[in-house]
Amino acid sequence: MDKIRQIEDYVRSTMIGAVAHDFKHVDRVRQWALLIAEEEGFEDLEIVEVAALLHDIGSASVDEKRERDKHGQVGAEIAAKFLKENYNLTQEQIEQITSAIRHHCSPPSLVADLLRTIGEKGRLLAIIRDADTMDAIGAVGLMRAFTSKAAKLEYDPENFKGDTWGLSGREFDEKFAQGLGIGGTIIDQINFQISYYDNLNTKAAKRMAKPLIDYMKEYIVQLEHEINNR
Repeated sequence: MDKIRQIEDYVRSTMIGAVAHDFKHVDRVRQWALLIAEEEGFEDLEIVEVAALLHDIGSASVDEKRERDKHGQVGAEIAAKFLKENYNLTQEQIEQITSAIRHHCSPPSLVADLLRTIGEKGRLLAIIRDADTMDAIGAVGLMRAFTSKAAKLEYDPENFKGDTWGLSGREFDEKFAQGLGIGGTIIDQINFQISYYDNLNTKAAKRMAKPLIDYMKEYIVQLEHEINNR
């Protein structure tokens, strides 16, 4: 059995029972990561695939609701141990993979500062983070918004697009810094996911994401049109 197949089996068995961050999500992120890496000219596609497959491995070891922000750090530790025990990768390769796993879910400003600091060594992190973001936009992003936030109201009949319509990634960050949440409706969640575009790191991801972001905006406009019968 080859290395990638072994890692797939390990991830599948570890993430049994996961919902939003199950193996289907991991596989989609893997595909995006390889596409982005190829367009960005990143040569070591093997570590791209390994990092993408393992990027959420910490999710099964933390409480999804209370410790969600810790799954990157936990996953990096799990991945480092797993890779050292099972594969003949260099220390530099393992460090790149675990750094990408550790920071793929870190706040955008922290990641931006880190990428500026480490330069070329952060290319894998940029690719994995962008690939993970790509899975939260477009038609898949809409599907995930409605399934993950099913307990929320779909929309506010008096303010369909919501106060979050058109907010940038920075403006959402400012809301969070003030202790404010995303908003009370699924439409607010979709608006938040639309703002992810502002935090993409690679030119390839920005190019690929643009039509998917446009699709999400058009969906909200069309949905409002149908609901209001005009």
